Amino acid sequence: MKSRSLAMSQAMGHRCRSFAPLLQAAALMMLLALSVQAAPQGSAVWTEEPWMDQAEEPPAEAKTTLSDPITFHLNGSEPGNVIVGGVRYNYSDCFIGDCCPGPGNSSIQLWIQEDGSWMQYQQIAAGESVELIAHTPEDGSADLYLISYANSSIAHWSIKSLSSYYHRLRLVPEETGRFFLILSQGSRPSSALILDVLPRSPDAAAASLDVEAVRIGEALITVRSERMRGFDVQVNGVFFSSDESDGSLDGTASFTVGAGKTQTITVFQRKGRDIINKSEHARSFQRDRAYTLWLA
Repeated sequence: MKSRSLAMSQAMGHRCRSFAPLLQAAALMMLLALSVQAAPQGSAVWTEEPWMDQAEEPPAEAKTTLSDPITFHLNGSEPGNVIVGGVRYNYSDCFIGDCCPGPGNSSIQLWIQEDGSWMQYQQIAAGESVELIAHTPEDGSADLYLISYANSSIAHWSIKSLSSYYHRLRLVPEETGRFFLILSQGSRPSSALILDVLPRSPDAAAASLDVEAVRIGEALITVRSERMRGFDVQVNGVFFSSDESDGSLDGTASFTVGAGKTQTITVFQRKGRDIINKSEHARSFQRDRAYTLWLA
């Protein structure tokens, strides 16, 4: 009788041992399933590295700079009025091809934007920025020339232009005097703009050398996405860049921000008048560091 009970116990033990690996495998599969469910969808990852070009660049004299073009649709961003030859025209009263910009316009256009007006003349102080609006009737490269009347020098920039869009650029002149601005594509030029740059005031000059501002510095931000194309980027609610700002629809946008404080980076796409795939990413950035926001 004892031998029979012993045999039954051994058989049951053997059967339990044979089920043990199956139970362990089932538990492992359940853990994997839970981990997959817990993984974030549409995740974002930050990476950072030294911004070597910025960190190693020695101090240099201030020089005139031009930002990369930022594309935008004219529809919904029309000026309130345009000023041509000192005469102010309401945009709604203008005729396309006469004095006003418009969708599908076949002319090369270059304007100075101030508040809600587009104009052909402006007076500023050295170091202040000028908002330029450019448009070309064909896709491809265009040439922007800044011609100095005082010393006959010419500064030249080549920009990528898309005919379906208008482009916003920021010019910061450091030299003083009268300048002419002309945009050309092939053999066709735009109308010339006149820019009078005055010497900066003593207070402004002192502010430009503010030690605290130099200490804070800047950080380079790059937004990359394998999935999204044609997205826009805002910093603290202000439009800063877009996927198309460099003329290429490649899922990449780069720009600089002030370091030493928290900035909110907002990335989104437009579908007609609707905003889709919007995400916000707030963090603080250190000076002379390059940050990349990877969007899944």
